[in-house]
Amino acid sequence: EMLRHLTAYLRHSLDGIDHTVVTVSNEVAGLAAYLGVQRARFGDRLHTRLDVMSKAAQRRIASFLLQPLVENAVKHGRREDGLELRVDIRLSGDTLHIDVENTGPLDTTRRPARRQRPGIGLENVRRRLALHYPERHVFSLTESGEGARDKKVTAGLELRGGPCGS
Repeated sequence: EMLRHLTAYLRHSLDGIDHTVVTVSNEVAGLAAYLGVQRARFGDRLHTRLDVMSKAAQRRIASFLLQPLVENAVKHGRREDGLELRVDIRLSGDTLHIDVENTGPLDTTRRPARRQRPGIGLENVRRRLALHYPERHVFSLTESGEGARDKKVTAGLELRGGPCGS
């Protein structure tokens, strides 16, 4: 099963080289394949949910815009009691709303000792947003919850209109 997910993810990655804009459903299929590989890796410690409003599924989006957000959620999320990861995509008028939520705190000061520079995932997301949705996007990274075990991090996107280049 892991090989099937890995193959689907690699196929999605290769297809993305030639397609800078895809449908939300195509992007979600790539996320589902990636998460399938991660479930094989983490087993019962990873719980995922992909919720996509049917009206949003055919909306066009910049390819691989969501992938770094989901990768960060898996990489930085708290796994001691199981990592819960939720992707929620909905359409309201002309605005696509996307939330990628995971358990764990938002710690901007923590860096592994082996890495001397910050990661490039979020910076790439910001660059792609500026390129594909100039002056028509909102990107936020927020923390909610009271106690250490109740903390959740949400990466939120609001994308108005279709991406440039579609």
